[in-house]
Formats: sequence, C-alpha cells, structure tokens
Amino acid sequence: MTRIPTLVAALLAAFAVSADDIRFYPGREPAEPLTDTERAAALVAIDTLATEFGLARELIFVDTVRAVEWRDSSLGCPRPGVAYLDVMSSGHRVLLRVDGQVHVVHEAGNRAFVCVQTKAMGGITPQRDLSFGPQMVAARRDLASRLGVTEREILFLSGEGKTWNDGSLGCPEPGVMYTQAQVRGWVLTFGHRQRVYTYHTDLNRTIPCPPIASE
Repeated sequence: MTRIPTLVAALLAAFAVSADDIRFYPGREPAEPLTDTERAAALVAIDTLATEFGLARELIFVDTVRAVEWRDSSLGCPRPGVAYLDVMSSGHRVLLRVDGQVHVVHEAGNRAFVCVQTKAMGGITPQRDLSFGPQMVAARRDLASRLGVTEREILFLSGEGKTWNDGSLGCPEPGVMYTQAQVRGWVLTFGHRQRVYTYHTDLNRTIPCPPIASE
C-alpha cells in the first residue's frame, strides 16, 4: 500500500470529470465531430466497458465509432446455443482502447456489450475477460476482503505484463526458497480512497506487493 501519487490521484478523481466527456485515442480523432447518435453510442460503450471490468472511465479512449445494421438481436456477437430474434437493429460498433488493448463493444438501442471477433473460432464469440482477467478478479476480491469493503468500491487502475526472475514474483519473503526460473505474469494496480495497492501475479497466484499492512 502506498500513498497515491499526483498522476494516479487525478485518475481516481473520476467523478470530477463530466460523464459526457469522450477522449479519443491519439491520432484517432475523427475529421468531423460525432453526431448526437454516435456520441450517445460511444458513451454507452464506455460505460459498459467501465462497469464490466471495474475500470476508471479516464483510462478508456475511443478509437472508432461505426454505424452498423445488426441482423438479429445478438448484435453481431452470438453465443453458442442461444436463440436470437430475427430482427434488424440499427446500432454501432465501437472500438475502445485501454492500456494499448483494443476492446470491441456492440451497441443498439442504448444496449451494449463487450464482444471480440475471434477468427480462429470461425466466427464471433463473446469475450468478457481481459488477458489478466482471472488474476484481476482474484486481486480485487482479496483487496476488498482485506479492507472490509465491497468489490465495487475497488477501482482497477492498470495492468502491465511482467516477467519475474524467480517464483517470488518480485516480492520475496525472508527465509523462503523460490523456484529459480523466469515466470510470466502481471503487475496490477488498484485504487481505494486515495490510496494505491499493487498486486503481482503469475498464471495462478496473485499476491499484494508490497504486503498490505493492517490499518
């Protein structure tokens, strides 16, 4: 646990930024301003991604907003074994960026959900996990339990890939022996009440680093 730096404090001041603000990814600003319909679709997409992954809206940038005629109620992202209404719906395909990752959100009639095209599957399938999704969920649950708050109160700030030099995941404990091999994982940061908490992970473990002292 560390005192929150000025830059991250600005990110945590999410509610100081208007909910109507849309930030474009650098170099992706449209030549013409968004129409009211496109703007509404972008805002719904941002809110959907922020809510689904517990992200600060300030971390989400708009890449593109494209009008689409969806052929059925799946909005172009059907789930296997689910039946959908065969109706045309006017909507949008919104590309959003978070920490360099692209997320696809399909929208129509003020309804939206995250959807990723998967060519290897021969079609389109829903994708509702970030690459470090399970670790993020485990870390948020652990932090909420330690702080005695709900998981919704824990704000996810960032995730960065990391290769650790050994099994300590960069946070060794005195007197403990660790596997001497490189380990792939992530550094995840969360915020709560003007403080930042960092978790180190591999593919299976998620640990607070530095350790979280009792308050």
